[in-house]
Amino acid sequence: MTTFDPVQYKKVEREVYSITASSYEKYGSKSFEAYAQPLLEGAGLKPGQHVLDVACGTGIPSLMAAPFVAPGGTVTGIDLAPGMVELAREKAEERGLKNVTFREADGESLPFPDESFDVVLCNHGLVHMTDRGKALHEMWRVLKKGTGVIALSVWSTPDRALTIGIVAKTIREIWPAATTPGAPMWFDFGTEGSLEKVLADTDFRDLRTTRHTVAFAVGSGEEYWEGVLGISGRLQMLLKSIPPEAASAIRMSVISAAEGFRSGEQIRIPCEEVVAVARKLGGQL
Repeated sequence: MTTFDPVQYKKVEREVYSITASSYEKYGSKSFEAYAQPLLEGAGLKPGQHVLDVACGTGIPSLMAAPFVAPGGTVTGIDLAPGMVELAREKAEERGLKNVTFREADGESLPFPDESFDVVLCNHGLVHMTDRGKALHEMWRVLKKGTGVIALSVWSTPDRALTIGIVAKTIREIWPAATTPGAPMWFDFGTEGSLEKVLADTDFRDLRTTRHTVAFAVGSGEEYWEGVLGISGRLQMLLKSIPPEAASAIRMSVISAAEGFRSGEQIRIPCEEVVAVARKLGGQL
């Protein structure tokens, strides 16, 4: 049985998501903008605030947040993958946004002083962290005491977050060795109460969670496969590392499962996310 190595995991994440940044943007930007909308609404952004976007990817939440905190406010996006950071910078420049910056950094060791930010955003980034508790403690640390707000999102359970749940189920059935005990999983915080518990354990208060569903709309099962493959560097890496017949079986099974959601000329696959908003009231961890 493979032993989980967090150092190697981060190294692979950094490399894979840098290489696949362009395909992530091409196939995932529309969906992740929709996922980010409830996050931003919950954060209640205001002009003059300073915002940190942890695991910003190609900058989707950061770029959406920047206009809300202007004038006088700033957004700082950080990501482990330099390829993601570079693409986010290019998008900010193209849009003429002057109050947003991006830098490479690890969400488990944030390079900022205590109480630097009014708001911390994390749009489906926590599930990529190797030490989720440490990452949440870091987010708590950099928030301003008494007024600081965290807004983060995670995937629901695999039977409700079906855009990725279909793929996860298929991989478990065809190539179960892909699952390494102890490694971060997409659905670790999807069950009722699990996200609430880790946030409360990190001393976040005034916690509220909501659930939102975004449908992934495509014209065919093949188009769905191209989409999920495009946004998941890990899936791309897995398919290259297993026997071709297993990779082909995964592909065909996923396409077939997606066709089961067809209605007329369109396939709509629902994907539920959990959005949590909480405050740092004070105290010391």
